[in-house]
Amino acid sequence: MRTLWVGTAFFLAALALRPTSLAQGPRVHSFRGPADHTMVVIAGVTFTMGSPSSERGRTDDELEHLVKIPRTYAIATTEVTNKQFERFLDTVPDFARLWKAARAARFGEPPRLAMSAKSPVAAVSWYDAARYCNWLSAQAKIPKSEWVYPENFDPERGLELPPDYLHRTGYRLPTEAEWEFAARAGTTSSRHFGDDDTLLPRYAWYDATSKQVRAHPVAQLRPNQWGLYDMLGNVWEWTLDRRRPYPEGSAVTEDTEDQELKVSNDVARTRRGGSFTYEWFTLRSAHRGATTYFPNQTRDSVGFRVARTMP
Repeated sequence: MRTLWVGTAFFLAALALRPTSLAQGPRVHSFRGPADHTMVVIAGVTFTMGSPSSERGRTDDELEHLVKIPRTYAIATTEVTNKQFERFLDTVPDFARLWKAARAARFGEPPRLAMSAKSPVAAVSWYDAARYCNWLSAQAKIPKSEWVYPENFDPERGLELPPDYLHRTGYRLPTEAEWEFAARAGTTSSRHFGDDDTLLPRYAWYDATSKQVRAHPVAQLRPNQWGLYDMLGNVWEWTLDRRRPYPEGSAVTEDTEDQELKVSNDVARTRRGGSFTYEWFTLRSAHRGATTYFPNQTRDSVGFRVARTMP
């Protein structure tokens, strides 16, 4: 089977490290989005989500099941950086002042937050990511009727998503299925480069390579086959979905809108990818993180990556 690449440079960078366990994937291409985001466009298909019982490092919540992504979507090649998030903060000075004060009160100034402009923004809540996505939609001149998140909301009370939120074309967080499909990049192995743990330092910042000190500038290591950097490691990435058990059985599950539209602070959301403070086994395509990640929480190893449904 063949692996599909985004650009010749990505092909040459990873040619020598092609995984041995591949699945036929869609052809992808990229475009330049607002705020210097490069977006990779992926046509959704039906794929196997989760991990087999034989996968090294797996946990019980990774039950294999078939998922259909019934749309074409785009996902950013990198995690949102400090520079990109600061551009957003510059447009909302009152929010920025409160956000920076809250971050300083919680985290002080440890080295892991004293990062460069090109490092991924950290210590952001799920709601902070939603605000940034709305700002991106405005920058792209996407009409408000297509925005995924309400224009105004109170994080203490949560928010309610529109019933058709995955049909809207505004910027948003990726669904958990979209994230995993993008991370796999057409592969069926534990990681996009295969199952060999010794190759992990070439692609990911995690506890063994970062020494748990700080996140690193994005796109410093090798991308996956679709040109996506740091899908594993560097910072955890918020996803759109609430935390739910996977379905059992052989039926295909469609990745569509959740019937529960309310986002509240007593229901966990999902985060993916592991981070610079975590161990190797969390840096797998199927790993789901803990069940206690609530949308109003902030942690110094958590950031996000943006996505959108394509028109």
